[in-house]
Amino acid sequence: MGGCLHGDSAVILDRQGAPVTLTGRDASTWRQLHKTLGPARLQWVLTDGHYQIHAVDRPKVSDDELAAALPFAVKDLVNLPMERIHLDYFQLAVQPAGSDKLQVVVTDRQQLATLAGAMDDAGFQPGIITIEELALLNLLPEHPRPQMLLWHLPGQPLKVLIGVGGQLLLSRQVRGFNQLDSLSATELDQGLFDALLLELQRSIDYLDRQLRQPAIAGVSLVLPLAQQALLQPTLEAQLGVPVEGLTTAERPPHNWLAHAAALERADEAER
Repeated sequence: MGGCLHGDSAVILDRQGAPVTLTGRDASTWRQLHKTLGPARLQWVLTDGHYQIHAVDRPKVSDDELAAALPFAVKDLVNLPMERIHLDYFQLAVQPAGSDKLQVVVTDRQQLATLAGAMDDAGFQPGIITIEELALLNLLPEHPRPQMLLWHLPGQPLKVLIGVGGQLLLSRQVRGFNQLDSLSATELDQGLFDALLLELQRSIDYLDRQLRQPAIAGVSLVLPLAQQALLQPTLEAQLGVPVEGLTTAERPPHNWLAHAAALERADEAER
């Protein structure tokens, strides 16, 4: 089963795909969840506030020494003491010519230990812990050409992802849209939609000019329902590709993220 952590709450999908919300992470809440769901392997996706991603030049060390070298490569970029840094890394599927960067994911070791301890004490089996940018790739339709996904949770940045074949090509945040969930049609019409369209076009141009990839085949939206309904037809008309809104009243963005976590497989952990 899959779940997502957002702030101090969590959403877990049960065996029938229905959401179960935890309002806290104390031991009694976890034990009650285990009684409700029974034995299970839980796979988690961290939301934006629980981790940071930094693109760094690959240290000039052997593969065996890389894990030990990376904390020193990011220590000045994060506000965590070295002993609390827990990190992993991945590479984008394609990089611009001459670039050799790693995407280093940094999170708080204490927070992960608390989560792992609560799951273990309650009797759950630990599964993969991943991040939004990787889990959401599971929601993209299969296609030989790249697909774009727009993702937003209240209070978080609006994110644009482009992937193909389960691999991440591009990930970026769109400034000025942290409050997308509260924007009205009038506000979007007053220049904000044009600003969004410009940022999406920049991503598409980067895909073509820097990564030498074919044009996107479609766009998936996992956005607050009201704003998704406003953006979907206009984006489809302006971008000239199919745009599918995944959010429904029954399946809000949190549920889709938990579903994406449940689709993670161990052999996909290193993308």
